[in-house]
Amino acid sequence: MKRLFAAAVLSVLGLSSNAYSQPVNFGFEAGSTSGWVETFPNINDGQINVVTSWSWEDVPLGTDERISAEARKPSYSPVEGNYFAVLKTGVTDTKYTTLSQSFSLSGGDVLEGWASFFGPSEVGYPYQADNGNYNDYALITINRRNNVIAVPWYADSIDHGYIVTTAPGVNSDESVNFGNLPWQYWSWTAPAPDFYTLNYHVTQDTDTVQNSYAFFDGPRKLTAVPEPSSMALIGLSIAGVFAAHHYSRLDKGNRLA
Repeated sequence: MKRLFAAAVLSVLGLSSNAYSQPVNFGFEAGSTSGWVETFPNINDGQINVVTSWSWEDVPLGTDERISAEARKPSYSPVEGNYFAVLKTGVTDTKYTTLSQSFSLSGGDVLEGWASFFGPSEVGYPYQADNGNYNDYALITINRRNNVIAVPWYADSIDHGYIVTTAPGVNSDESVNFGNLPWQYWSWTAPAPDFYTLNYHVTQDTDTVQNSYAFFDGPRKLTAVPEPSSMALIGLSIAGVFAAHHYSRLDKGNRLA
């Protein structure tokens, strides 16, 4: 009977795990981007790395972004596990450096993780600065088939601070400094069973200088809700186990009688 119950449990687990395919290497704990698709603005442009830590000292010497990095001294460590992904913009503006992964989800399944951004620039607010507002940004998008259906996280250069502008292209002597952006938690719940794509993006905005960096980390598991059909099969399987156990006891009692 114990063997029968164990076999039934394994069957139930198999049914529930096959109801959907979970993201692979979601938290980058493989130490690589295995399971993800890398996309760059151009050939040899932009960078994607999986690291155990990142700080201002990792920004290349002699670059515009190194000047900002030395002034602000950002530093990041994994939120979960030992690794996280770092995406760097390319010199081509308005094009993304992207990590993406597609998978099937059940309604109610939850994707969650952490993200941050380092890309201080001379941006003006509430009007554009005299440099044209070089507002680099990073974001997470969720695609359902070929359509973007959610943007669960977004950050840009203004999150670090800005120059107060009194009119388009007119800077004042006042500026606002918010400091470095910490890790920010994000989550999203699948509305229905379907095929989805998770995208991590970072890009330059209207300029080709002072690259920016986006950071992404995630849990090693997906919060998942079995599909109703799977729950029904689980219930039937468990009911079958107990029915078989009940009748085996009756049969044993009849033989003893």
